[in-house]
Amino acid sequence: MERALFLLCCVALVVSACSNTKKESKISEQNQQEEIPMVGGDADAHGCKASAGYHWSALKNECIRLFEAGIALEAKAEGLDKGLAAYVVFKSDTDDAQAELFLPGEKNAILLEKAQEEGADMWRNPEYTLIQWKGMISLEDSEKTLLYQGAAK
Repeated sequence: MERALFLLCCVALVVSACSNTKKESKISEQNQQEEIPMVGGDADAHGCKASAGYHWSALKNECIRLFEAGIALEAKAEGLDKGLAAYVVFKSDTDDAQAELFLPGEKNAILLEKAQEEGADMWRNPEYTLIQWKGMISLEDSEKTLLYQGAAK
């Protein structure tokens, strides 16, 4: 009788331990799932998913991939990260009244208005001047320092 009672207690302990291990395992799995961000779950206010390479273009009024819709400009000024490109986007091939500028590290794009001067196409705001001349696009700051440059499409 004592032996049967002892075996019954041992079985109860094993079953109890297994049950607790399963509960802890489920809780651990749930915690891990909550901590891992869902890929593609990073849509901004416009629905653009940065993890898929999309940015909101106010000029085009849609989500775009800069490397597809924009013109890449390489960093030229001292102190800029040479591994990060700036991008310029125009509304279309025929509508270039404004240029939209995407700079590394800037959360929002910058709009520049077109101004024609000295035979070159220019887009300006108080901080930046974008110049397209002889197949090149250059971005200068207000002190005329060359910041970025690239080939026009």
